[in-house]
Amino acid sequence: MNNQSTIELVEPALETTTALPIIPEERESRFFAADTSGVACLNHDSFDLDSFDQALSDYPNFKHTIDQSGSTLSTGSALMRDLFWSFHKRAPMIAPPAPLKHAYEINKQILEQVMNTIEWKQVREAGTADDLMMSSIATMSVAENAISALDQSTIEKLNDLNGLESQMAQLFSQAESLDDLAQQATGRKANDLFERAQQARLEAQQTQTQLEELNEEVNGEIEQAEAAIRQAARQGLSQAEQEIDSTNEAIKAYSGGYDQGGFGLAKNGHSTKEKLDLAQKVRASDKLKQIAELCGRLTRIALAVQKAKVKHPPDEIASIEIGNNVARMLPSELCLLADPELEDLFVLKFIEKRLTQYELIHHEPQGRGPIILAIDESASMNEPAAPQETTTKEVWSKGIALALMAIARLQKRDIAIIHFASRNQIKTQFFSKGQASPEEALQIAEFFYDGSTAFEPWMEKALELIDQSAFDKADVICVTDGLASISPTVKTNWLQTKAARAMRAFGILIGTDEGASVLASITDAMLPLDMLKNDDPILQTIFSI
Repeated sequence: MNNQSTIELVEPALETTTALPIIPEERESRFFAADTSGVACLNHDSFDLDSFDQALSDYPNFKHTIDQSGSTLSTGSALMRDLFWSFHKRAPMIAPPAPLKHAYEINKQILEQVMNTIEWKQVREAGTADDLMMSSIATMSVAENAISALDQSTIEKLNDLNGLESQMAQLFSQAESLDDLAQQATGRKANDLFERAQQARLEAQQTQTQLEELNEEVNGEIEQAEAAIRQAARQGLSQAEQEIDSTNEAIKAYSGGYDQGGFGLAKNGHSTKEKLDLAQKVRASDKLKQIAELCGRLTRIALAVQKAKVKHPPDEIASIEIGNNVARMLPSELCLLADPELEDLFVLKFIEKRLTQYELIHHEPQGRGPIILAIDESASMNEPAAPQETTTKEVWSKGIALALMAIARLQKRDIAIIHFASRNQIKTQFFSKGQASPEEALQIAEFFYDGSTAFEPWMEKALELIDQSAFDKADVICVTDGLASISPTVKTNWLQTKAARAMRAFGILIGTDEGASVLASITDAMLPLDMLKNDDPILQTIFSI
């Protein structure tokens, strides 16, 4: 087996099979109350079997890896299924529902090594429980590493052990069948059947002796390899955690998963396939992966800023109420304390919460109006955002865009995104209440003009939107890196409309100070992101709109 550091989930084929690979004993017992196959180490039920089947159907690469492990190690398929359940089940427990066959006892030892590590718990906390895709990712990584820790000699002996056990069971079964037939026969035929039964039983006993000797030998080798297995499993778990984190970031970035108002993957019966498709698209593009990673950080800052805004204490008097809050107490009540004869009355009213006090409320300023975001897509935006940086200015602009989408969804604000570059290069996308499909979010991230820089076209497009009543009190944000000129006529029209429609305008200048004066002349605040390692104060200002 190839021990790869990156797990790839291949695109589902047009025709896939859900047949359970190389675990026929379990398939026979799936509809019975108890599992008597002796190949499963974890306690499970028919729901767990169905979940495993669904993972095989949804992720062809998962099934391929299981088939590959089964061709290398005869007990590998059962091991991967147990590992899958250890990640997928809410409360996994090593408790074989039936006595394990000798060869499958080794699976139990490997599972114990895996499930006793901190890394296993961390992978589960990363989000594998009840998630078919994340559980499959973790299973593939860990199983490949664990099996690769066994030397070829041990693998061959395990395969022989499994073969001997099956052979022994067949011989004992054959002997019992021959005994039954002999009891029903007479004469020479009965004697012949009894002799054949005795011969089968003798061969079974000889096989059992070989089995016990080989089992003792294999157990000794596994004990010596425990440290290597544990180390390999930890390495696989670390790889799985990184893969799960990056996959989660991608899904959250492009499917609205950072807030409760997500926009796409949980609204129909095909969410599992959508998650797989989305993860594959992002994994195939370095730019989309960088945007997803940056978007995660920016969105967490954005949502934290918005959450902090609603925690401001009440500051406006609404009416008078009854209570015992000394800080809000009316002056007339405090006068009771000035008179010794009335002091006891004050204490009584305080205890009974009958003091008159101000009722205060807080008006949260969030959700003023729609958001209009203009993104500069000139060729220079494809350059690094700062010296020694690998992240481009475009990646930063798209990360900011997706974070603002999260704010729009949270506040149920309409948002329009204007892509601009040269004078004739302009494209507008509109999302009601910040809702968009994952495909639309990917379009925002992927689209790029690669032209020159012209401000006036996007300003005119923004003013067209502002003229609509739905865009009253809009917040207009321009993300750019370039120097551009604005005619006096366009600037005058912009400032007049801005004042008339209560518009707020912000400029975000990435990686340069060129064009700062031009951008500042049309905005309420110009925010330079020129020191991207110390950008938290600027980002908090951006996301406080």
